[in-house]
Amino acid sequence: MKRLFRILVSSRLWINLGLIVLFVGLLVAGTLIWLNDFTRHGQTVEVPDLSGYSLESLSEVLNQTGLTYEITDSIYSDEQERGTVVQQNPFPGESVKRDRVIFLTVNSTLPEAVMMPDLSGKSRRIAIPMLQISGLEIEELQYKPDESCTDCVVDQLYEGKSIEPGTQIRRGSAVTLVLGQRSDEVTKVPRLLGLNYEDAAGLLNAYLLNLGTVLSCEGCETAEDTSAAFVINQLPAAREDAGLGSFVDLYLTTDSAKAAALSAAADTLSTNLPPDDEFSEY
Repeated sequence: MKRLFRILVSSRLWINLGLIVLFVGLLVAGTLIWLNDFTRHGQTVEVPDLSGYSLESLSEVLNQTGLTYEITDSIYSDEQERGTVVQQNPFPGESVKRDRVIFLTVNSTLPEAVMMPDLSGKSRRIAIPMLQISGLEIEELQYKPDESCTDCVVDQLYEGKSIEPGTQIRRGSAVTLVLGQRSDEVTKVPRLLGLNYEDAAGLLNAYLLNLGTVLSCEGCETAEDTSAAFVINQLPAAREDAGLGSFVDLYLTTDSAKAAALSAAADTLSTNLPPDDEFSEY
């Protein structure tokens, strides 16, 4: 009993107990400080709206908030600028801790790849819709002598070279269709007066012709102005004979009223040609 009493009153015991308490206290305090710093308790920031920002400008925007970003997906859209943010998670306005990663979906700088369809031997009327359904465009219609295959595809060209069916090319790429033509066949040039640029191009393709050069465009300052302009004159003139695949040059204006007036005046002198399927059966 006396030995136990001496141990309890021993200074060494109390020193050891004090050191243990001090160590535990420091450990607890350190843990609390680390947890507070790790979780940044009460230190949140509002997620900015990053939509439309280019990747080059993201770092500057996010550096002010202490946030970082990671690109997790990409899409392709003609409605938004290439290489910009289209979606984000977390959403704009949410409160998050600093150093949080914002996951982004961006608009790809290049269109997605599509497969070149097999158009060989198909008529122009079938080949063009197939091409458009695949996400591709018509660059030009070319004709080459072929007594056995008039107005059907004998070759398909991309960037001036034959392209095999199944080849991956970018969506929106322009493809040239090479069509067969019996000797000495011609088509009538349709009247384009009053049509807008895109409708004129479509009608020319329907008549086995190509859109040529824009010789002038009144009021046009940009490519967008030209695309939205209206035809006020054309070369060759309407109803003239032209070889299959020939080019028709246009005079345009952004003044729709002027184009409509010229078209109405022309209606008193002549009528437009019948639809393609009424004068040509290829």
